[in-house]
Parts: sequence; structure tokens; C-alpha cells
Amino acid sequence: MKFSSLSLATLICLSTFSSFGDKSKSSFLVQAQGNRNRGGGGGNGNGNGRGPLRYIVKIGQNPEADVVINAKRKNGKFVKKLKRVNSLVINFPNENAVEEFKGQGYELEIDQIRTFDAGFRGALEDVVENASRHLAEETPWGIDNVYEDSNGNPSIPPASYFPETLTHPICIIDSGYSITHPDLPNTASAADPSQNSGSLYFGEDGCAHGTHVAGTVAAIDNEEGVIGVYPGANGIKVVRVFANSCGWAYTSDLIDAAEHCRDSGAKIISMSLGGSWSSTSESSAFQNLFDNDNMLTIAAAGNGGNSAYSYPASYNSIMSVGANDINNNIASFSQFNDQVDISGPGVGVKSTTGTAGYSIYSGTSMATPHVSGVALVLWNKHPGCTNAQIRTALEQSAKDLGAPGRDNYYGHGAV
Repeated sequence: MKFSSLSLATLICLSTFSSFGDKSKSSFLVQAQGNRNRGGGGGNGNGNGRGPLRYIVKIGQNPEADVVINAKRKNGKFVKKLKRVNSLVINFPNENAVEEFKGQGYELEIDQIRTFDAGFRGALEDVVENASRHLAEETPWGIDNVYEDSNGNPSIPPASYFPETLTHPICIIDSGYSITHPDLPNTASAADPSQNSGSLYFGEDGCAHGTHVAGTVAAIDNEEGVIGVYPGANGIKVVRVFANSCGWAYTSDLIDAAEHCRDSGAKIISMSLGGSWSSTSESSAFQNLFDNDNMLTIAAAGNGGNSAYSYPASYNSIMSVGANDINNNIASFSQFNDQVDISGPGVGVKSTTGTAGYSIYSGTSMATPHVSGVALVLWNKHPGCTNAQIRTALEQSAKDLGAPGRDNYYGHGAV
């Protein structure tokens, strides 16, 4: 990895400076996000004709049953409970019902829309579908790129380098995971037990997105297809939030999914998705995971090619990932702002799709699993580190590109 990330991680984790924890914690404190929906377009989750008016309602000191009953009196329909943020998700039939319910003193917010990478389809470049198996293994340029030594030469470690048992597993929140793909580890499992079967069965992927992400993280070194950042990583956890319709999910779905990741024992969450509008509940949930559960969340910065914030990537507790090309130029579609932490290979990335195929995609969706994969290697080589220390190691070991120091395009640099 560029500029000896592993050595740097060792130094950071063994650091005896007492101020480190306080300093790193303060740098990730929650700030008000409500005024940060700049330039993203797309409207809110309830303004696009995508279904009923769906809200997250704070329970507060109210009996949960009373909240449900009072919502029902306004023709509201209970959807689910979000334990992490002590809230309920309620569908309302119209704005009048929402206003009347709010008038009873309840605190609520729109359950915002989240899609692939905040514009996955529209920003794809150089897409090549290939459903046939590749019998000769190749190393995608992005894998070579993240394993460059200080002289710029690829230096991928041997198989013996990677711990077989992961103490800090990864959880991928996406469109599923093709469990039968010959180039993916078959040890992956559903973080949400309800997804061991049914319409959101974790082991299928009708969108060819989550499987592409997974291949970048963990494609097996087996003399066919491609290889991932952490080849054959065991114990991957999966939460499927996009059905085969490949449409959208809600912030409440991500809050739920992240909770399942935590309960499954995962320590890293990777999300190649996003939306233009922030959510106080979503921000609080991920901040809580960072502060109290020692979890590191990594998400796509977005494909709008502008300075808009994309969420959840732009929350302070989450690492926002931009995309660069094979020449380390920032991708034209990569969103740029003061929340971008780091960049990764995201143009013309080849990885696993379908049940036995491979595709070349572009997007910050593709850059994100490169960073998540490096985090997976670092943390399992140095299991005594905290999430803040791993984040710092990733940022400080990144190759500085663009303007000197941190900038809004590359963040701290390329992973």
C-alpha cells in the first residue's frame, strides 16, 4: 500500500500520546447537517412520486403504543421500529395527515431516499458486460494501484500475508452477493437473519452492483477471473437493501442494515450508495456506531461531478470516497467537497458480476470497496487498533494528489 500504510498503522496503534484519542474523537463530532443539502438536486424522498409519505418519528418519552395509535388515527401505517435511534417509521397518506400528527407535538423527519452511489446509472462510464467466465486470472489496475510501493511499483503480498481468520470483518450494504460466483468466497453470510431466504435473499444480486463491490474487496486468488484487495477474505457480512428492481432504499433501511452489521460482529461497513438529502436520524445512528461500537463506515462520495454533499458519505463519522483513474486523475463524475476523505480507483474497474461473470464499471461505487478492502487488511493485521486509528492511518498514508495537503477532490489523497 502507498507509503507503507501498514507500518504507519503500527506506529499509530502503538502511539502513547494521551491526546490522540481526544483529538481524533473531536475531529469526528456530529455537526448540524440540516443546512448542507447544497446543489444535489433530486428533491426529498417523498417528493418524487415514489410512494407514500414516509417519516421517521421520534418516540421520545411517549409510550410507543400511543405513537402508533395516534398515527393510525391520521390514517398512518406503522412500518417498523428503529431501536438505534428510538424511533418508528410511519407511512402517512397525505401532507394534511402529517401536519395534524405533527401538531400533537411529535418530532419527525422525512425518511430520505438512497440509491446506488447517488447516481450510479447516469454516471457509469466504460461499462462492459461479459457474462462468460475468465479462465486466466488478471489483476485489475485498481488492485495494483492500492498496493504500490514507495517507488510506484505494484507489490501485492503473498497469500500467507493475509490473516485467515478475521477479527474485524466487513459488512457490505448493497444489492446482494452472488454466493455461487466461483471467484467470490462462499463463506459470506447474511448479517440480517431474515435475509437467509425470501425476496431479499442475501446470496443473490439482480442488480450486479453489490457483487461487483464484493469482488473488489475479496475476489479469490484462484488462477481465474480477478483478484480483490483482500483475496478470499472470510466472514463477509451482507445486508441487501436493493431488490431486483434496483430502485431505491430509505434512510431507515440503512439504519436497520447498519444495526444488523453491528449485531453480526462486523467492524467495517462499506456502502456504495447515497442521496442528496441528509437525515438527522441517519447521522445519529452512524455517529453512534463510530463513537460507541468501534465501527468504521466507508461510503461513496457520489457521481454528480459537482460540489454537492451526498449522504451518508458526508456525515463526519463516515469516510467519504472519491474516484480517481489509472493515471491518478480525479474522475470527472466524482463529487468534491470538504467532506471527501480519500480517493480510490473508480474508473474502468473490472470485478465480479452475475453468477460467473465479470464487468467493467466506473463510479465512486467502485472506488469505495478499494478503500474498504484496504481498511479490512489494515485492521486485521493490527487488530489492537481503534476505528479512529485505522481511519487516521488510511488518511495519513494516502498519496497526496491535487493541491498540496487535503483538498476537496482527493481528500487526503489516493489510497
